[in-house]
Amino acid sequence: MQCISIQISPKHARDFDRTAFLERVRPIRSPEVDAIEEKGKLFLSFNFFTEFPAQLWQELQHALYLDQTYAPYIAPVSIVICEGETDDECLLLHHFNRDEPLDSFA
Repeated sequence: MQCISIQISPKHARDFDRTAFLERVRPIRSPEVDAIEEKGKLFLSFNFFTEFPAQLWQELQHALYLDQTYAPYIAPVSIVICEGETDDECLLLHHFNRDEPLDSFA
């Protein structure tokens, strides 16, 4: 089982519209939501568990990052990682800093 995690930057987490996000992703898959307050910062992540991460990432990309109306809200405030079953398996699929090198499933 692998996990695609969409993490919202702590400086944007409090203002992030969770309802709008969940309305977009629930038709694809319902995530496990982690909201952790630590030292005055909110760490917000949406975790999608799957046996087919490449397919799920493609569906999430279309609903979120490639959607012309929603991408301007989510892209600048989030990173997306895919974690495998071991600690060495971790792909960076999206980063709010466009200069960050990204991984892919290919």
